Amino acid sequence: MKVQRDGQIDVELNLKLPVDIVEYARNHLQDKANVRRLNRQLSEIMTQDAEQIIRTLQENGCDAFGVGRQLIAHHPAVWKSVDWNKEYPNVRFHPQVTVDIVGNGILN
Repeated sequence: MKVQRDGQIDVELNLKLPVDIVEYARNHLQDKANVRRLNRQLSEIMTQDAEQIIRTLQENGCDAFGVGRQLIAHHPAVWKSVDWNKEYPNVRFHPQVTVDIVGNGILN
């Protein structure tokens, strides 16, 4: 979490997901280029999903990631100067989901 000079709060959320994929052999998951492509595509899709989930949480006033607690602990002066219920929807989240396919199975 970073608090800018103008009081804007930015939160970096980085999530690394090791993934096992069960797929038909015809999709060639043993090909490293295909695995890299799938890693990129899944990372983009899941990052977009994370952005939507965060928007929904903020619209409903749900601080599920505990940003307020981090603000209290690391920036107490900022915490005292804001009305958290009004400020929370303005927090800028920057999610980044990184998918890493670590294994795959083959279905017949």
